[in-house]
Amino acid sequence: MLPFEAEDAAKVLAAKVRTARIVRGWTQDELAQRCEISKRTITSLEAGSVSVQFGFVLKVLWAVDLIDDFIQQVKNVGLNDHEFALLEATLPMRVREKGRRA
Repeated sequence: MLPFEAEDAAKVLAAKVRTARIVRGWTQDELAQRCEISKRTITSLEAGSVSVQFGFVLKVLWAVDLIDDFIQQVKNVGLNDHEFALLEATLPMRVREKGRRA
């Protein structure tokens, strides 16, 4: 069970993806082919299902040109760059090095 806010976020994301797909004139099948995932996954994502694998969500956002907006919004979540840098500086060196490889 997810918090209501998380469910709302999934519904908002679902509506954005569906709208972006329709604006491009693509069917769910066409979007699925572009993302190399199943139509069932697209259907689930557009329904706001939280069972969709996150990597698939990112592929779909990329395919419908929403990935840049998503990245910008993710950057605004939580700590800003300065706060993050300060927090990272307090971590042991071995942890900081692992984080940079990703």
